[in-house]
Amino acid sequence: MSMETEEPAASENHGAGMRRGVPEWHNLLPAALVCVFFILLLRRAWLSDDAFITFRTVDNLIHGYRLTWNVTERVQAYTHPLWMLLLSLLYFFTREIYFTSLALSIGVSVIALVLLARWFALPAAAPFAIFVLILSKAYMDFSTSGLENPLSHLLIVVFFILFFHPHPGRRRLLWLSFTASLGLLTRMDLALVFLPALAAAFWAARSRKAVLWLALGQVPFVLWEIFSILYYGFPFPNTAYAKLNTGIAAAEYIRQGLFYLLNSVQFDALTPLVILLGITTTFLNRDRRVLTLAAGCLLYLAYVVQVGGDFMSGRFLTIPLLCATLALARVDFSRLTAAASLVLYGTMLVIGLNTVNPTVRINDLAPIDSGPIHLWDHGILDERLLYYGGTGLLNAPRDEPMPTFYWAIEGEKMRVAQRKVADNYGVGMFGFRAGAQVYVLDKLALADPLLARLPAFQKMDWRIGHFERVMPEGYLQTLTVGKNMIADPDLAQYYDALMLIVKGRLLDPQRLLAIWKMNTGQYNHWINDNAYRYPNLIRKTYAEVSSTASIVKDCTSSGAIEMQDSGVEITFPEPSHAAWLEVHLDNNDRYRILYSLGKQELAAETVPTAYLPDPGGISARIIAVPEKATSTGFDRVHLFPYAGEAPYCLGSLTVR
Repeated sequence: MSMETEEPAASENHGAGMRRGVPEWHNLLPAALVCVFFILLLRRAWLSDDAFITFRTVDNLIHGYRLTWNVTERVQAYTHPLWMLLLSLLYFFTREIYFTSLALSIGVSVIALVLLARWFALPAAAPFAIFVLILSKAYMDFSTSGLENPLSHLLIVVFFILFFHPHPGRRRLLWLSFTASLGLLTRMDLALVFLPALAAAFWAARSRKAVLWLALGQVPFVLWEIFSILYYGFPFPNTAYAKLNTGIAAAEYIRQGLFYLLNSVQFDALTPLVILLGITTTFLNRDRRVLTLAAGCLLYLAYVVQVGGDFMSGRFLTIPLLCATLALARVDFSRLTAAASLVLYGTMLVIGLNTVNPTVRINDLAPIDSGPIHLWDHGILDERLLYYGGTGLLNAPRDEPMPTFYWAIEGEKMRVAQRKVADNYGVGMFGFRAGAQVYVLDKLALADPLLARLPAFQKMDWRIGHFERVMPEGYLQTLTVGKNMIADPDLAQYYDALMLIVKGRLLDPQRLLAIWKMNTGQYNHWINDNAYRYPNLIRKTYAEVSSTASIVKDCTSSGAIEMQDSGVEITFPEPSHAAWLEVHLDNNDRYRILYSLGKQELAAETVPTAYLPDPGGISARIIAVPEKATSTGFDRVHLFPYAGEAPYCLGSLTVR
């Protein structure tokens, strides 16, 4: 079976859509499949809780409370400014968010598919491209949801239509850069998708004028960044600070990111298969421009793995899937025999139908929590299955507003009760329905300016995207009475500076100076990272833990130190240059050791499980101290649980 592709010159006439000599079914089938896509999208349409975080800002803006989450603070709780502004424009006229957001998502999704089929795909490849997107659970689920995916998809399609245009024109680089700039305003990480093609276009047109076109195209993004710094005080959304300031090792993020890919293999196998197929075929393509699609796809996949993926199954894979599908859309399927086409389409159909809750089956219209089993794997959840009962379009009742999910109902109770400060684990629907007059405290820090800048506390069973913070003593009282009552004096100073930024007059010179100092880290010394990262830390001296080596046999023995997630910190009387540690730990758990000198963290390593039959027993592990810690000298060792089951306990620790 040959799947060769056309030379670039052979597709010169394709930009106008349907070419002469193409069989009629090639023209009609894509239109029919787009109709199928539209019908299935209506059936599967839903909204996620995270979408309502943006909706609360939209509602505040239209009702005169500016671009805020809590109306008393300027905090960017959304990651997609362009999507937020589009929603706001429609919401200004409708004053109804549920059907408005779904209509926008569905409309944008259908437009993206039509443009792909008519203006980008080779005629014989267009039906296959639409077909695989219909069968992809990830793509269908996040073509609604209320999140920015539909706009991301549309801008990617438009960008590559411009890039592949047979008659680029002298200002193509300007329009490419401009489209990419709009993409960055939708999601900053889309830069990875656009970068290879932009670099190729710039190299082809390299000149002083090309630099000018490239720079002019980025004006929308630059203007937003200037606005963001002046208005919010920060160049990035508050969510970025909440998710980056965690203290979790990069290796753990990568491990979680690989689990994210495996989750898709298990529950939506068609999506990773199409991604793999699209990347593979690009290297057989005679059109070298297609390689930029593969490069963008691979860069984005690497990014997804590096940041640990997401807690929403499939959400971050729709972008590489679309890039791979665009690559497949440049394959000349007319060269395939009828039998080969039947095998290809049949294989995709069988895999797509063999998915848990496939896109073409109606089986999830039951009420909340009484429908299909929710899929949970390494903290990754099928969000649509969770929320469809209360936010799904086909579940919408005639006699009450959507959503009917219980978090929305709880938020409505807070609004009626006129609570001044309220909190909930999920703050999207809750916060939207609570209304502007209720200050909603987000314990996961996505919408809270102070908590986002505190490190997430050490937790064994952390979940990606849900990094919990310790509530500083006096913070809740501060929010309630409107006066700084934070007990930690250093953190209280930090909070005052932060409030000047998010509440002060925009052009106040003191505020502008505070913005500079905050973003350059000059206030960071006011945050005691260890106190908030390890709230249950047990502190021991080396003399205390080295004297129990011969008497602790198990976790119940006198002298055994039972620890929580924060672990145990052992302080040495003077810096040690020991090459080995002998540490007695319970048998069935893994631990992490951090070596420090003063405030400097020198090295870290993992202590493996002993794999002994007695889970409650304690056994010795001989650990080689990392060379950097040995050569520099360490005065503290921090030991904390890394994997396993409680109880976690330390018998003794000695250096050699």
